[in-house]
Amino acid sequence: MNEPPGAETVSIVLPTHNRAHLVGRAVRSVLSQTHTDWELIVVDDGSQDATPAAIAEFRDPRVRYLRNDPAVGPARARNVGIRSAGPSGYLGFLDDDDEWLPRKLERQLATFRASAVALSAVGCGRIDCGPASSEVHLPQYRGDVFEHLLARRARGYGAQLILVKRQPGQDDVLFDADLPCLEDADYSMRLALQGPLDFVPEPLVKIYRNDGGPHVWNPEAAIRGYECLARKYEKELATRPRVRSYYDICMARDLASLGRVRECRARLRKAVAASDHPVRLLVWYAASLAGGSLGVRACARVLPVHPPRVTTGVPVPA
Repeated sequence: MNEPPGAETVSIVLPTHNRAHLVGRAVRSVLSQTHTDWELIVVDDGSQDATPAAIAEFRDPRVRYLRNDPAVGPARARNVGIRSAGPSGYLGFLDDDDEWLPRKLERQLATFRASAVALSAVGCGRIDCGPASSEVHLPQYRGDVFEHLLARRARGYGAQLILVKRQPGQDDVLFDADLPCLEDADYSMRLALQGPLDFVPEPLVKIYRNDGGPHVWNPEAAIRGYECLARKYEKELATRPRVRSYYDICMARDLASLGRVRECRARLRKAVAASDHPVRLLVWYAASLAGGSLGVRACARVLPVHPPRVTTGVPVPA
Protein backbone atom coordinates (compact mmCIF):
# COMPACT_ATOMS: atom_id res chain seq x y z
CA MET A 1 0.00 0.00 0.00
CA ASN A 2 1.36 3.39 -0.96
CA GLU A 3 2.09 5.79 1.88
CA PRO A 4 0.25 9.13 1.75
CA PRO A 5 2.30 12.23 0.87
CA GLY A 6 4.36 13.41 3.83
CA ALA A 7 4.22 10.04 5.61
CA GLU A 8 8.02 9.93 5.95
CA THR A 9 8.44 13.67 6.45
CA VAL A 10 9.71 14.79 9.86
CA SER A 11 8.84 18.21 11.26
CA ILE A 12 11.67 19.25 13.60
CA VAL A 13 11.07 21.99 16.17
CA LEU A 14 14.11 23.88 17.46
CA PRO A 15 13.38 26.62 20.02
CA THR A 16 16.22 29.04 20.67
CA HIS A 17 16.88 32.03 22.90
CA ASN A 18 20.05 34.13 22.84
CA ARG A 19 22.22 31.26 21.60
CA ALA A 20 23.51 32.74 18.33
CA HIS A 21 26.93 31.26 19.09
CA LEU A 22 25.49 27.72 19.41
CA VAL A 23 22.32 27.38 17.37
CA GLY A 24 24.25 26.97 14.12
CA ARG A 25 25.75 23.72 15.42
CA ALA A 26 22.27 22.37 16.10
CA VAL A 27 21.00 23.38 12.65
CA ARG A 28 24.01 21.82 10.94
CA SER A 29 23.34 18.54 12.74
CA VAL A 30 19.90 18.47 11.10
CA LEU A 31 21.35 19.33 7.71
CA SER A 32 23.70 16.36 8.15
CA GLN A 33 20.90 13.81 8.63
CA THR A 34 21.00 10.82 6.30
CA HIS A 35 17.21 10.96 6.16
CA THR A 36 16.60 14.10 4.14
CA ASP A 37 12.80 14.38 4.07
CA TRP A 38 12.32 16.92 6.85
CA GLU A 39 11.45 20.51 7.67
CA LEU A 40 13.22 22.41 10.43
CA ILE A 41 11.18 25.03 12.26
CA VAL A 42 13.48 27.34 14.22
CA VAL A 43 11.44 29.24 16.79
CA ASP A 44 13.41 32.28 17.93
CA ASP A 45 11.98 32.97 21.37
CA GLY A 46 12.61 36.71 21.65
CA SER A 47 16.40 36.59 21.22
CA GLN A 48 18.24 39.87 21.68
CA ASP A 49 21.50 38.69 20.12
CA ALA A 50 22.50 37.80 16.56
CA THR A 51 20.25 34.73 16.34
CA PRO A 52 18.27 36.02 13.29
CA ALA A 53 21.50 36.54 11.35
CA ALA A 54 22.83 33.14 12.44
CA ILE A 55 19.75 31.40 11.04
CA ALA A 56 19.70 33.55 7.89
CA GLU A 57 23.06 32.05 6.92
CA PHE A 58 21.32 28.77 6.15
CA ARG A 59 19.85 28.96 2.66
CA ASP A 60 18.24 25.52 2.69
CA PRO A 61 14.51 25.93 1.91
CA ARG A 62 13.70 23.21 4.45
CA VAL A 63 14.75 25.58 7.26
CA ARG A 64 11.96 27.91 8.42
CA TYR A 65 12.41 30.79 10.88
CA LEU A 66 9.67 31.95 13.25
CA ARG A 67 9.98 34.59 15.95
CA ASN A 68 8.20 35.17 19.24
CA ASP A 69 8.39 38.70 20.57
CA PRO A 70 8.42 38.87 23.53
CA ALA A 71 9.79 35.52 24.65
CA VAL A 72 7.23 32.96 25.85
CA GLY A 73 9.51 30.22 27.23
CA PRO A 74 10.70 26.91 25.75
CA ALA A 75 7.47 24.93 26.21
CA ARG A 76 5.30 27.53 24.51
CA ALA A 77 7.98 28.02 21.84
CA ARG A 78 7.89 24.30 21.08
CA ASN A 79 4.12 24.48 20.84
CA VAL A 80 4.40 27.35 18.34
CA GLY A 81 6.59 25.09 16.23
CA ILE A 82 4.25 22.11 16.54
CA ARG A 83 1.26 24.18 15.47
CA SER A 84 3.28 25.53 12.51
CA ALA A 85 4.33 22.10 11.27
CA GLY A 86 3.34 21.02 7.80
CA PRO A 87 1.52 17.77 6.92
CA SER A 88 4.31 15.50 8.14
CA GLY A 89 4.23 12.01 9.59
CA TYR A 90 6.52 12.66 12.55
CA LEU A 91 7.64 15.30 15.03
CA GLY A 92 11.16 15.71 16.41
CA PHE A 93 12.67 18.20 18.84
CA LEU A 94 16.15 19.62 19.24
CA ASP A 95 17.51 22.13 21.74
CA ASP A 96 19.71 24.94 20.51
CA ASP A 97 22.79 23.85 22.46
CA ASP A 98 22.66 20.16 21.49
CA GLU A 99 23.12 18.21 18.28
CA TRP A 100 21.89 15.08 16.54
CA LEU A 101 24.22 12.47 15.12
CA PRO A 102 23.74 11.92 11.36
CA ARG A 103 21.72 8.68 11.47
CA LYS A 104 19.25 9.68 14.20
CA LEU A 105 16.19 10.03 11.99
CA GLU A 106 17.17 7.12 9.76
CA ARG A 107 17.53 4.71 12.67
CA GLN A 108 14.38 5.84 14.45
CA LEU A 109 12.23 5.64 11.33
CA ALA A 110 13.55 2.12 10.74
CA THR A 111 12.41 1.19 14.26
CA PHE A 112 8.91 2.46 13.51
CA ARG A 113 8.79 0.42 10.30
CA ALA A 114 10.06 -2.76 11.95
CA SER A 115 7.66 -2.64 14.89
CA ALA A 116 4.85 -5.19 15.06
CA VAL A 117 2.72 -2.69 17.04
CA ALA A 118 1.76 0.92 16.43
CA LEU A 119 4.29 2.94 18.38
CA SER A 120 3.58 6.33 19.90
CA ALA A 121 7.24 7.41 19.84
CA VAL A 122 10.79 6.10 19.48
CA GLY A 123 13.64 7.30 21.70
CA CYS A 124 17.38 6.68 21.66
CA GLY A 125 20.55 6.89 23.71
CA ARG A 126 22.52 10.04 24.33
CA ILE A 127 26.05 11.25 24.96
CA ASP A 128 26.37 13.72 27.82
CA CYS A 129 29.27 15.98 26.88
CA GLY A 130 30.75 17.71 29.90
CA PRO A 131 33.66 20.12 30.08
CA ALA A 132 36.13 17.37 31.03
CA SER A 133 34.57 14.07 29.89
CA SER A 134 31.64 12.44 28.13
CA GLU A 135 29.26 9.73 29.31
CA VAL A 136 26.92 7.51 27.29
CA HIS A 137 23.40 6.80 28.56
CA LEU A 138 21.30 4.11 26.89
CA PRO A 139 17.59 3.37 27.33
CA GLN A 140 16.49 0.29 29.26
CA TYR A 141 12.71 -0.03 28.91
CA ARG A 142 10.32 -0.32 25.99
CA GLY A 143 6.63 -0.99 25.57
CA ASP A 144 4.34 0.30 28.31
CA VAL A 145 6.80 2.61 30.02
CA PHE A 146 4.47 5.08 31.72
CA GLU A 147 5.30 3.72 35.18
CA HIS A 148 9.03 4.04 34.52
CA LEU A 149 8.61 7.59 33.25
CA LEU A 150 6.48 8.55 36.25
CA ALA A 151 9.13 7.09 38.57
CA ARG A 152 11.91 8.97 36.72
CA ARG A 153 13.59 5.69 35.73
CA ALA A 154 13.23 5.58 31.96
CA ARG A 155 16.11 7.06 30.02
CA GLY A 156 15.96 7.71 26.33
CA TYR A 157 12.69 9.58 26.00
CA GLY A 158 13.65 13.21 26.59
CA ALA A 159 12.43 15.81 24.12
CA GLN A 160 15.71 15.94 22.16
CA LEU A 161 15.78 12.14 21.91
CA ILE A 162 12.30 11.12 20.80
CA LEU A 163 10.69 10.92 17.40
CA VAL A 164 6.89 11.16 17.72
CA LYS A 165 4.38 9.57 15.36
CA ARG A 166 1.68 12.00 14.34
CA GLN A 167 -1.83 10.58 14.10
CA PRO A 168 -3.88 11.73 11.09
CA GLY A 169 -7.05 13.43 12.17
CA GLN A 170 -5.89 13.81 15.78
CA ASP A 171 -4.53 16.88 17.50
CA ASP A 172 -0.82 16.81 18.26
CA VAL A 173 0.24 16.40 21.87
CA LEU A 174 1.49 19.77 23.11
CA PHE A 175 3.90 20.64 25.91
CA ASP A 176 2.37 21.80 29.18
CA ALA A 177 3.49 25.43 29.33
CA ASP A 178 2.36 25.72 32.97
CA LEU A 179 5.24 23.49 34.08
CA PRO A 180 8.35 25.54 34.95
CA CYS A 181 10.55 22.47 34.43
CA LEU A 182 10.15 18.75 33.64
CA GLU A 183 7.74 19.59 30.83
CA ASP A 184 9.49 17.09 28.57
CA ALA A 185 9.02 14.34 31.19
CA ASP A 186 5.32 15.16 31.30
CA TYR A 187 5.17 15.20 27.49
CA SER A 188 6.70 11.72 27.27
CA MET A 189 4.33 10.40 29.93
CA ARG A 190 1.32 11.61 27.97
CA LEU A 191 2.74 9.98 24.83
CA ALA A 192 3.18 6.73 26.78
CA LEU A 193 -0.48 6.83 27.83
CA GLN A 194 -1.41 6.89 24.14
CA GLY A 195 0.61 3.83 23.13
CA PRO A 196 3.85 1.87 23.50
CA LEU A 197 7.28 3.44 23.15
CA ASP A 198 10.45 1.89 21.74
CA PHE A 199 14.02 3.04 21.27
CA VAL A 200 17.16 2.72 19.19
CA PRO A 201 19.79 1.12 21.47
CA GLU A 202 22.61 3.47 20.58
CA PRO A 203 23.52 7.10 21.33
CA LEU A 204 22.20 9.36 18.59
CA VAL A 205 22.17 12.75 20.37
CA LYS A 206 24.90 14.82 21.97
CA ILE A 207 23.72 16.73 25.04
CA TYR A 208 26.11 19.49 26.03
CA ARG A 209 26.37 20.38 29.71
CA ASN A 210 27.40 23.87 30.89
CA ASP A 211 27.90 25.01 27.32
CA GLY A 212 25.21 27.58 26.72
CA GLY A 213 24.76 29.91 29.66
CA PRO A 214 21.58 29.86 31.79
CA HIS A 215 19.46 26.72 31.50
CA VAL A 216 15.80 26.07 32.18
CA TRP A 217 16.97 23.12 34.30
CA ASN A 218 18.29 24.51 37.55
CA PRO A 219 17.58 23.58 41.19
CA GLU A 220 14.95 26.27 41.76
CA ALA A 221 13.04 25.39 38.59
CA ALA A 222 13.39 21.66 39.26
CA ILE A 223 11.81 22.02 42.71
CA ARG A 224 8.85 23.90 41.27
CA GLY A 225 8.68 21.38 38.42
CA TYR A 226 8.43 18.43 40.79
CA GLU A 227 5.78 20.26 42.83
CA CYS A 228 3.73 20.90 39.69
CA LEU A 229 4.22 17.36 38.42
CA ALA A 230 3.12 15.96 41.79
CA ARG A 231 -0.08 18.02 41.62
CA LYS A 232 -0.75 17.09 38.00
CA TYR A 233 -0.33 13.36 38.68
CA GLU A 234 -1.75 13.46 42.21
CA LYS A 235 -4.17 10.60 41.54
CA GLU A 236 -1.48 8.33 40.10
CA LEU A 237 1.03 9.15 42.83
CA ALA A 238 -1.54 8.55 45.59
CA THR A 239 -1.40 4.83 44.80
CA ARG A 240 2.38 4.87 44.28
CA PRO A 241 3.81 6.20 47.56
CA ARG A 242 7.38 5.10 46.75
CA VAL A 243 7.34 7.22 43.61
CA ARG A 244 5.83 10.18 45.47
CA SER A 245 8.55 9.74 48.09
CA TYR A 246 11.20 9.88 45.37
CA TYR A 247 9.88 13.25 44.19
CA ASP A 248 10.38 14.57 47.73
CA ILE A 249 13.91 13.14 47.75
CA CYS A 250 14.71 14.94 44.49
CA MET A 251 13.37 18.17 45.92
CA ALA A 252 15.34 17.68 49.14
CA ARG A 253 18.52 17.25 47.13
CA ASP A 254 17.86 20.43 45.15
CA LEU A 255 16.92 22.35 48.28
CA ALA A 256 20.25 21.33 49.81
CA SER A 257 22.07 22.63 46.74
CA LEU A 258 20.36 25.99 47.32
CA GLY A 259 21.27 26.01 51.02
CA ARG A 260 17.63 25.81 52.11
CA VAL A 261 18.34 23.24 54.78
CA ARG A 262 15.12 23.57 56.83
CA GLU A 263 12.97 22.91 53.77
CA CYS A 264 15.32 20.08 52.83
CA ARG A 265 14.79 18.43 56.22
CA ALA A 266 11.02 18.78 55.89
CA ARG A 267 11.12 16.96 52.54
CA LEU A 268 13.32 14.22 53.98
CA ARG A 269 10.91 13.70 56.88
CA LYS A 270 8.06 13.41 54.42
CA ALA A 271 9.96 11.02 52.14
CA VAL A 272 11.39 8.56 54.63
CA ALA A 273 8.22 6.60 55.52
CA ALA A 274 7.52 5.37 51.99
CA SER A 275 11.05 5.26 50.60
CA ASP A 276 12.89 2.13 49.50
CA HIS A 277 15.94 3.58 51.26
CA PRO A 278 14.81 4.84 54.70
CA VAL A 279 18.19 4.19 56.34
CA ARG A 280 20.01 6.27 53.74
CA LEU A 281 17.53 9.09 54.14
CA LEU A 282 17.99 9.01 57.89
CA VAL A 283 21.72 9.35 57.31
CA TRP A 284 21.01 12.31 54.99
CA TYR A 285 18.87 13.84 57.73
CA ALA A 286 21.53 13.33 60.38
CA ALA A 287 24.08 14.87 58.02
CA SER A 288 21.83 17.91 57.63
CA LEU A 289 21.87 18.39 61.41
CA ALA A 290 25.64 17.96 61.64
CA GLY A 291 26.77 19.68 58.46
CA GLY A 292 23.79 21.58 57.08
CA SER A 293 23.23 21.59 53.35
CA LEU A 294 26.86 20.62 52.68
CA GLY A 295 26.32 17.45 54.72
CA VAL A 296 23.27 16.49 52.67
CA ARG A 297 25.08 17.15 49.42
CA ALA A 298 28.01 14.98 50.53
CA CYS A 299 25.66 12.14 51.52
CA ALA A 300 23.80 12.39 48.22
CA ARG A 301 27.10 11.74 46.44
CA VAL A 302 28.31 8.93 48.71
CA LEU A 303 24.91 7.34 49.45
CA PRO A 304 22.76 8.15 46.43
CA VAL A 305 19.08 7.26 46.34
CA HIS A 306 17.91 5.92 42.98
CA PRO A 307 14.38 5.94 41.54
CA PRO A 308 12.09 3.15 42.81
CA ARG A 309 11.75 -0.01 40.76
CA VAL A 310 8.50 -0.72 38.94
CA THR A 311 7.33 -3.84 37.13
CA THR A 312 5.74 -2.69 33.85
CA GLY A 313 7.55 -2.28 30.57
CA VAL A 314 10.04 -4.63 28.98
CA PRO A 315 13.60 -4.36 30.34
CA VAL A 316 16.46 -4.85 27.93
CA PRO A 317 18.54 -7.95 28.80
CA ALA A 318 21.89 -7.11 30.38
